[in-house]
Amino acid sequence: MVDTVAASPWIIVIVFVVAGLDAIVPLSPSESTLIAVAVASAETGHPAIALVIAAAASGAFVGDVVSYRIGVRAGAGVLRRLQGKSRGLAAYSWARRTLASRGGQVLVFARYLPGGRSASALAAGVVGYPPLRFQAWTAVGVSVWATMAGLIGYACGLFFQGRPWKALLLAYAGAALLLGFAELVRRWTPPPPAELAEAPASPAAEEGAVVGEGAVLGDGAVVGDGAVVGESAVVERSDRAATEPDGA
Repeated sequence: MVDTVAASPWIIVIVFVVAGLDAIVPLSPSESTLIAVAVASAETGHPAIALVIAAAASGAFVGDVVSYRIGVRAGAGVLRRLQGKSRGLAAYSWARRTLASRGGQVLVFARYLPGGRSASALAAGVVGYPPLRFQAWTAVGVSVWATMAGLIGYACGLFFQGRPWKALLLAYAGAALLLGFAELVRRWTPPPPAELAEAPASPAAEEGAVVGEGAVLGDGAVVGDGAVVGESAVVERSDRAATEPDGA
């Protein structure tokens, strides 16, 4: 069975497509697919592990760029769609806060977090992160990710030669431990004050400012058209332009 799967001329295309979809459809099995094909490569010698890694990295790069462009076009609409989805909103908010001072790092690191890859690419597009810088850091991130996951699967396949299921279990366990460690690092590393101050808030509201439809405040709230921002509250303006006093 392993020989049949590994010998398929479509296997590299599948690795490429699944790696790309993971940036657009979070939790697609990109890493598990890459690891499985890498184990098959170690077992049978084909496809070549270098080709498997290159296909995964290329697909992931294309997917991240597409997700970035979606963020550019959708703008604040991304946040409105995430309202009520606590996990997705938390990942997006974390990515948006850290892009200002750790842009390159978050684009590399976030792909090891559940939903982090899609969230960081979308956030980069929403806040207008420079496209060339985004592509450069994304190229680094996908190369490291594909090489690491591919070599984990390949090494386990060599170690359990002739026992592919054991190789898969060990490789998946190693990948799960890596994801768990990345999540712990994210939770235990609070953003520095400077990062919060420099984060590209979209748009930062000052007292008395009138904001447009779909504007996103620093705390992630989306306000309606013509909203007036007070000292401590956001108040929607009525047809008569009446506003509530602060503290109401």
